[in-house]
Amino acid sequence: LRKLFLQQGIVPPPPRPKIDKSASATPVPGEAPVIPPPDPSGVSKADPEDILDLSSMYDPSIHLPDKPNFASPENRIKYEAGTPLTDELIAYIGVRGPITVAEFMRRVLRDGRYGYYTTKGSRSGKKLGGIAASSDVEDDVDDDNDWDLDEDEIGGGNGDAVGGEHVIGSGGDFITAPEVSQLFGESLLVWFMTQYQTMGSPSKVQLIEIGPGKGTLMCDILRSAIATFPDFASALTSTGGEGDKVDVGVHLVEVTNGMRARQKESLRNLEKESTLIDKKFRFRYPIEVEDYSNEQNGNSKPGGESDDSKDQTIAIQWHDVLSSVPTNDDTTGEPIPTFVVCQELIDALPIHCFQKIDSEAWRERLIDVAIRDDSEAPAEEISVRGAVTRRYADAVKNEKTAATSTSPGTMEKNAKIPRLRFVLPPDTTPALRTLLQVDRKGFPSDNGNPNHKSTLNALPTGSIIEACPEGLVLVQDIVDRIEKCNGAALIIDYGGDGSSGGDTMRGFWRHTQVHPLSRPGEVDVTADVDFGALREAVNRRVTLEESLEKKRTGSRITRKQIEGTEISSSKHKGIKAEAFGPITQGKFLASMGVVERVTKKIEDDSTTDDQALELYSAMERLMASDQMGERYKVLSIAPKKDNLFPPPGF
Repeated sequence: LRKLFLQQGIVPPPPRPKIDKSASATPVPGEAPVIPPPDPSGVSKADPEDILDLSSMYDPSIHLPDKPNFASPENRIKYEAGTPLTDELIAYIGVRGPITVAEFMRRVLRDGRYGYYTTKGSRSGKKLGGIAASSDVEDDVDDDNDWDLDEDEIGGGNGDAVGGEHVIGSGGDFITAPEVSQLFGESLLVWFMTQYQTMGSPSKVQLIEIGPGKGTLMCDILRSAIATFPDFASALTSTGGEGDKVDVGVHLVEVTNGMRARQKESLRNLEKESTLIDKKFRFRYPIEVEDYSNEQNGNSKPGGESDDSKDQTIAIQWHDVLSSVPTNDDTTGEPIPTFVVCQELIDALPIHCFQKIDSEAWRERLIDVAIRDDSEAPAEEISVRGAVTRRYADAVKNEKTAATSTSPGTMEKNAKIPRLRFVLPPDTTPALRTLLQVDRKGFPSDNGNPNHKSTLNALPTGSIIEACPEGLVLVQDIVDRIEKCNGAALIIDYGGDGSSGGDTMRGFWRHTQVHPLSRPGEVDVTADVDFGALREAVNRRVTLEESLEKKRTGSRITRKQIEGTEISSSKHKGIKAEAFGPITQGKFLASMGVVERVTKKIEDDSTTDDQALELYSAMERLMASDQMGERYKVLSIAPKKDNLFPPPGF
């Protein structure tokens, strides 16, 4: 799927070295320009935006003549305050045109300067990380870039939410299961131990977490492994020196420096706990991050203990992408058994949104800039705006399912209007034709599957279908790794077994649901996970790829041709990984014995009443159907035991 999606521009290309834009654009006389070598896959890595900054070409009088004057007193009451990323998006859209929902999510969550997870609280020094309240502002400065004028709008809180490290937890915008109780991490480890023992308890393993958040889950897993499962903990240890290549051990896939720093802090604190000190375990970090705590404390090791050659060392390594995590032992060359966990990651991956319009046709939802009211626009501009609105229809006007993601009582009260809006284009897009399998007019094609066409045609006008291509590619990458190295994976998130058929995209700020286009870069944007699509991407990957390739090329491609490509799952002989589930989080935790462990702990004479209440409350929150127990699902990826039996719990 990766190659097919790259060719269609549906997923971004792999990270590549950035061109230094600060360097002189004048070529050196006598030297040829640097041209990247051709990619053998046939997918170009060329990106005009490496050279051209489209936002810098923006001229509001030319590109967006119908844009509201957000700085006017009337519009400062009507529209939300801007953010730095709002201004960049408006300029970018003004030059390039409306963008997909996927591109919007990619920018607002991952933008290097203003993304939610990279630099939450980009208005440095402002309270609440720069989030503006909805109070009125009396500032008649005629400037759309009013995000730097709104200090009076900001109230309460502290200014610590920078670098993205304080978006999770009671003081952030959302709480994840690991933040509720370490019972969650212990239960995941119990499941991984069943797979570890099924594999014969190998002497070397690696543990990968993709999107580790604050590092809480990984710390809980490591703590429990060191205390309870010494064989597994020892299999994570390495004997290499500080500068040696890391293969066995813990690998954290995290792209943001702020979150990496928070994860390191959590691991450093774990090293100071008595469990690790008594069991003589320590962590080894990359040389470049050694380490502020040692310098401050004057210790040779973070926990303050003396250096001891008998300590068992678990290497910790950070990666930007999963593909950079090694698969083979650097000494023996043998594949390293691998265990992967993704906790509330897929919901933050970019999605494409498709909406059904009249006559059974479909269009992809795009994001554009708000337009002026007739009362605000001069008469000579009404005809210009009319041409735009005829070309890009307001998506809300045709939408019948808008309320599916905004239940009463969860949205901000008296919320202002975002400066961006959803629109529907006049034509189809590559993502719509590839992912939803429609023709160039937007009508469903059977493509060898008549049920596909009839299912889409039966949906009412205004229905929305969401697709997450990056999620499909990710699970296939995980399967490739497991089939090469042996191992297992768990994916935990909220969603359902199949597309909801409604609009699940939404924004969260300080545990309150807000409009998904609200305050770009300062609001978490998320969508429900389609676990059914993830499962099918694993279990029916050849059929899926065959279908998409046929749709793209218009010809029948044989199964043999696909199996000969780099995305084939048959290249790893002897191991066949499958996806199982999803099952509810409550059912999964129960099958891992969490109720029995909590009961035993509560009945222990050393447990105080307050501790017993805390344990019970945490278990209830994680497992109750009206809290996290039903809403959250668990999908596993693993080989069948003896090629017959699914993994425990599934």
